[in-house]
Amino acid sequence: MKISTITLRLVTAPLTRPFENRWQRYETWTKLIVEVEGEGAVGRAECTAMETPFYNYETIVTAWYVIEEYLGPLLLAAGEGDPLTCLHLWREINGHEEAKGALETALWDLRARLNDRPLSVELGGALRPVPVGATAGIESSIDELLSNVEANVRAGYRRVRLKIRPGWDVEPVREVHAAFPALPVIADANAAYDESHLDALTALDGFGLLAVEQPFPRHLLDATAELQHRLSTAVCLDEQLHSVREAQEAARLGAYRMANIKTGRVGGLGESVRIHDFCAAEGIPTFVGGKWDQGIGRWTNLALATLPNMTLPSDVGPSDTYYDDDGAAPRLAFERPGWVSPLPGAGTGVEPTGTLAVERELKLTKGER
Repeated sequence: MKISTITLRLVTAPLTRPFENRWQRYETWTKLIVEVEGEGAVGRAECTAMETPFYNYETIVTAWYVIEEYLGPLLLAAGEGDPLTCLHLWREINGHEEAKGALETALWDLRARLNDRPLSVELGGALRPVPVGATAGIESSIDELLSNVEANVRAGYRRVRLKIRPGWDVEPVREVHAAFPALPVIADANAAYDESHLDALTALDGFGLLAVEQPFPRHLLDATAELQHRLSTAVCLDEQLHSVREAQEAARLGAYRMANIKTGRVGGLGESVRIHDFCAAEGIPTFVGGKWDQGIGRWTNLALATLPNMTLPSDVGPSDTYYDDDGAAPRLAFERPGWVSPLPGAGTGVEPTGTLAVERELKLTKGER
């Protein structure tokens, strides 16, 4: 594929309701949208980096800079834009997986569009329904949390992830389990704990959880393995897995029995598929995680979630749960309660609406630098 233009765009969308994780509270979400144009078609992706450096050191600003100054010029200079080989172009650039992943994912969408195939099929998945999970943030009271979870259950979601942190863990998990005993629940810590919390986390084992997700920071792999050995509940890894090699090392230590795969965190769709394939071979179930994705990112994640070992509900729920306007058409919606399906058109099958507030825009073309 010959790439002629790369466009970067920061767009902001208001959330349908405020969301709070262990770091902060959000009422709007700004995303970096990446477009690659070539051979008469346009591929698009949504960078998974956040506005803040809490989840990861990358932000939408650092990703913009790295794409503008390094990744984009290298891709344009190469003349060819194959998503299977583009990472080799960027081999001297250390880290910045979310920036790389955004550009690589846009190339996947472009390739699928040029091949006139759905992105799900291009990745090795299928046009099949995908079960959907929801996320409940940290609330100001248990009653508000239960109300939020109840709304998700009524809407048909087949799993709920509860955000937890020290001081907001055993009680909310216990109360949700008491109110919804049949509901599959993941307690997601976003690496909020350290080795001193092993006993406290072990106390979560009696509440029928589907998993305890990412209890410790990435560097505490031994503590993660120790916790998994103590728990009958599965440990699910998220921030711990930045590559298939890390997935292999964590599996060797017996540190997890479930994996959350996020394209940006691992550097794109290609590495996501490799981690999926490894987990499938090891009998480790997987799902696609999200970060309050707008429309382009949501449909992209849905394509990945159709791979055969994505057997757990993924974070690819209807757009209107998160945004009144997510900037893409068509909007992702349930085909039946708790299930969504990818579009049969080429690539993701969606187009930007141009209705979101654009904070900044830049076009890169070959030969400008």
